[in-house]
Amino acid sequence: MALVIATGAVWVVDSIYVLWKRRRWTWWMLAWPVATALGVALAFLVQPKFDDARPEFEKAAQQLLNKPEPATVNDFEIGRFEIGTAYSTQQGDVFFSDKRTSVFSTQSGWVYSPDGAPARPTRDGTFSADHIDGPWYRYTLITTY
Repeated sequence: MALVIATGAVWVVDSIYVLWKRRRWTWWMLAWPVATALGVALAFLVQPKFDDARPEFEKAAQQLLNKPEPATVNDFEIGRFEIGTAYSTQQGDVFFSDKRTSVFSTQSGWVYSPDGAPARPTRDGTFSADHIDGPWYRYTLITTY
């Protein structure tokens, strides 16, 4: 984001300079804003799909469940997904928080729960889980402090 802002500032300064010196508009002045708009649109339109990375999610879930005690892993990637935290619970569930949708007191992501609906996390707040398929659920946790 800082790079986009910095190059945007350079574009504005260069455009003002060209307009001041030449007193006319040139075609290259549109290149940066058009390329940026296309890149941002592409980033929003082509979002990763859970089903594409499901085998990798299952492998990570099994690795966490195979540890003798509940385990936690922070800041890693599964396919094109950025995972903030993945942790196993005493009940045998594995939670994966999605960095793109988890902010402040709201956490969301996926739960691997082979024994049915996932158990509510131990934190206070509102918890909901929607079944995707098989042992997988999409969850949202809004924590109250």
